[in-house]
Amino acid sequence: SEEFDKGLSNTLNCSNTFNFDNKYSEEKEYLRIIELGVFESSKEQGDVLEELTRSLFSRIDLISSFLRNDKDTALGQIDINLTPINTALFDVWGMVQEYPTDIIGECKHYKTSKVSRSEIEKTCWRACKGRALSFFIGTGYTQNAIAEIGYFNRQRDSIFNNSQGVLIVPITLNMLKIIIINDLNFSYFIKWAIQSSRNMAIANYL
Repeated sequence: SEEFDKGLSNTLNCSNTFNFDNKYSEEKEYLRIIELGVFESSKEQGDVLEELTRSLFSRIDLISSFLRNDKDTALGQIDINLTPINTALFDVWGMVQEYPTDIIGECKHYKTSKVSRSEIEKTCWRACKGRALSFFIGTGYTQNAIAEIGYFNRQRDSIFNNSQGVLIVPITLNMLKIIIINDLNFSYFIKWAIQSSRNMAIANYL
């Protein structure tokens, strides 16, 4: 119930809802494979980044499932879909009373090229259609892509109705590496990334 969720949210935070039993042992192995860079196909290359992302988000207790999509969905080609236990997850992430309908993500493991503006434009459309909080994980972003993310996040209220909780949150592989190597709390990082993406302060780190 809404009353239960409100009471639950008051007792939860990024620390007590984060499972850190083995200090990223699995994630460090995925990172080693990614940095080794020996893949038989582009699909295998992308799959490893998706598995790394799955492993990180699965440590957050308030996420009940992590689905990798290998085919088109109603929102088009998205790579991951996260299901929260309840809206307490968004309160923990600092999105108080701002609850998206869905949580989606895309993982682009490019070795040479950066995420382009055209790819971000597709993500903006999917975020609008699904009223979704959208994470975009890539090795890097072009300046046009960064500008597109900033424009969408600043203007979303005027772009479509019922935009509460809808944001594009860009994350780089190097950011994930810093979290994993230094054994930092991934959920705190996500909270920071969401809040930074509201005014594109995160662009300073991309």
